[in-house]
Amino acid sequence: PQPAGNAKAMYHPGGKKTAIIAGGRKKVHTVWDLGFEQVEEYDATTDQLLLRKVRKEAAAGRPNKWEVEVGEDLQAGGGGGGDELIATSSDQPSIVRLDTKEAFQWRVRNMPYPKETYQVTADDEKNQVVIRTTNKKYFKRIDVPDLNRLGLRVEEGGISIAHANRTLVVSLKKPQKILELEAELRKERKSMKVSKEGDADCKQQ
Repeated sequence: PQPAGNAKAMYHPGGKKTAIIAGGRKKVHTVWDLGFEQVEEYDATTDQLLLRKVRKEAAAGRPNKWEVEVGEDLQAGGGGGGDELIATSSDQPSIVRLDTKEAFQWRVRNMPYPKETYQVTADDEKNQVVIRTTNKKYFKRIDVPDLNRLGLRVEEGGISIAHANRTLVVSLKKPQKILELEAELRKERKSMKVSKEGDADCKQQ
């Protein structure tokens, strides 16, 4: 079925939400009857999304592992966003998604090559962002679950890149529909009853 035209339809309609402020972050935990669960962490001052992780209930009724979509889960020790084709180590490329208000954005660290080495395109068939280098040292496919959930396309014209300090920054302009939904979600968060650390526990594990 097509998502409904409201903020909660970013995943599924409805859902039980709880929120807590701890360590300078507003942590919002949502559970749906369908067995889908989400944790989001926002900067308590700027409301920037710092972490989003999701998981689905396994067939036996036990939860699956968390899948990180945005940011880095310090408890789990890693970020997410696609299939890495290079083994992870301290000097190997690593990718993390940290969005801005206007764009989806990925930062690929340990990328020492000149800016002209990088080719970033849209794969229309798989609806992915694709990063490759002309020297064939790096290749990465990136899913954008926000777009997939709403049936929206990755538009190559919305892709831009920047490179500095051995970090490649890939930005994808957010469609108007996403901007509208996120504006509704911001209003919802402002109106939520929020507990402070020590008053309640925002269940994450």
